[in-house]
Amino acid sequence: MASLAHRVKPARPRGSPAVLMVLAVLCLVLVLGASGLWAITHGLTAWTLDQRREARIAAHQMRLPPIAVHDQLGQPHRLFGELPAEGPAEGARAVYLVDAIYTRCQTVCRALGAAFAQLSRQLEADGMTGRIGLISLSFDPRDTGADLAGYAREHGARPPQWRVAAPDAPAAMQALLREADIIAIPDGFGGFVHNGGLQVVDARGVVLGSFALEDFHAAYALAQRHALAGGAGR
Repeated sequence: MASLAHRVKPARPRGSPAVLMVLAVLCLVLVLGASGLWAITHGLTAWTLDQRREARIAAHQMRLPPIAVHDQLGQPHRLFGELPAEGPAEGARAVYLVDAIYTRCQTVCRALGAAFAQLSRQLEADGMTGRIGLISLSFDPRDTGADLAGYAREHGARPPQWRVAAPDAPAAMQALLREADIIAIPDGFGGFVHNGGLQVVDARGVVLGSFALEDFHAAYALAQRHALAGGAGR
């Protein structure tokens, strides 16, 4: 029998390759998660959707993508981004007030329509026709040309000053809603739960400001300043 003095000491257990791999993956996940949180919160400064939107607008990072639409008269148009502007205001000096609606809405969208009707009269009185345009974009795939025309009639929307339009491709509208931080969720009763507001947008699609419905006069004032300054987003 071997003596205790000559017993071989057992080797220290080492981490198995599987354990090391798990640890490495966890570290990577933590790093990526921290990086994502930093980016989403703009350096840990924006913790709510409103704060995130304001930070993106201040940094000129919110930009509506190009979108092809047809308006209440059935006419095709290209709006925003790198596509040539064919909206109610033309050229590099164009500034738009944009809202997102659906024609079956009996609450927020009606209020938005009433606000835009006031703004339409205001920009005519201020001589801003052709420099500031109004665009109401429907996010409801069910909205037909007749629906758009009915909404336009109800609120006195007349192109080219105020276009009530729907996207040619619903997917393009969803991309625009995401970029603008606009939420539109089916409510289960044939309608949508959505946040109502106005975006001030230049001809390239850069969002210059985002306003609650009740602040539509402030939205118009911002649009007017940019239109008079040449529509520059910076």
